[in-house]
Amino acid sequence: MIRFASVAALSAASLLALAGAGSAVALGGPTDTRTSITVDCAIGEGSNDNQVIMPGETLTITLLNCGDWLVTDLDNLSAIDIPAEADNINSFLVPTGMASLVFSVDAATNLELTFGGSDIDIDVFIATPAGDPTGDLLSTNRVTMPIAIDDFSIGLDVLGTDYLLGGDALCEMEAGYHPFQALPITISQAGDFTFRVIDVTPVDEDVQWGQPYYPSQDLFLAVYSAFDPLNPEAGLVSCNDDRPDDNVSFVNDGVTYISEDQAPEFIATLAPGQYTLVLTTFRSTSNEDWAAGEFSAWSGVSGTTWQPTAMTALFELWGPTGSLTVGVGNAELAATGFNNTAAAAAGLSALLCTACGAAFLIARRNRPAQSR
Repeated sequence: MIRFASVAALSAASLLALAGAGSAVALGGPTDTRTSITVDCAIGEGSNDNQVIMPGETLTITLLNCGDWLVTDLDNLSAIDIPAEADNINSFLVPTGMASLVFSVDAATNLELTFGGSDIDIDVFIATPAGDPTGDLLSTNRVTMPIAIDDFSIGLDVLGTDYLLGGDALCEMEAGYHPFQALPITISQAGDFTFRVIDVTPVDEDVQWGQPYYPSQDLFLAVYSAFDPLNPEAGLVSCNDDRPDDNVSFVNDGVTYISEDQAPEFIATLAPGQYTLVLTTFRSTSNEDWAAGEFSAWSGVSGTTWQPTAMTALFELWGPTGSLTVGVGNAELAATGFNNTAAAAAGLSALLCTACGAAFLIARRNRPAQSR
């Protein structure tokens, strides 16, 4: 954890020595990346303090308006290129008068760097390589969740609680309304199929420091023999809210994606036929709330808002060789597709695009409500 200490965070003796340090209330900038971020001590910390990097990568942090701020590493500053003025291996003052300071963090170990007290924190996590599922990679598709979107509802009689869709312990979501997109798939050969999300946009605030919270960082994935948004528990085959692994990375076709425990992943045993893959959210937000950039009043993160924007999820489907087709399937197979034909046609036009751009999705399953 990188700790940036303002004058207000220090002792009375330190106040005399460090007069002039900035106030802490630092948001990530639009040019920030997984390996390069900017901390502005005059602005303060954003909605979350995590920064995730891949093994062997270097994180460069540019400091703005941080002159005379105390930088502390709770894990030891040995992995950081610190200025010559550093007092010891655990902390140093940003040189007075410098508008910015750039230093690099060796990604060999996790770091806990803090800019003073609890003013500005940066927790640096190293993604752990993850193996591929059994079978072949059958399809990689990016699903778009547009601003104007359909929704379904579950558990309206128990609002304010978590609900197990279909009674499945792996299928937890908030009771209430959920925006969704549906994708028809056709299975031509029986077997075990792995469905997993490996990347989302916009940037996840639990992957990149200081970014805002978006519901796309906590998605929910399900496969149905037949999906009816008026009865979303009927025809459910399998689903998942969060995968069990922490801080895992995936490499596909030479492109690295980062994902984590909050991304959905599950295995379903399927017979030949037509099915529907449904992407939705863990958190409750109606289509009206989604378009307004806010959660339902009873959600565990009610009051948290975002700039309304299209969100995407890149998901992979793994299984027996040549056994899956994404999109409209063979009409002679079991009619198990999305029941709402008009909505399906509208949704498919926005669903598919070529897998593109490295991005990431990480969030901790057990964390404070504002970032669950």
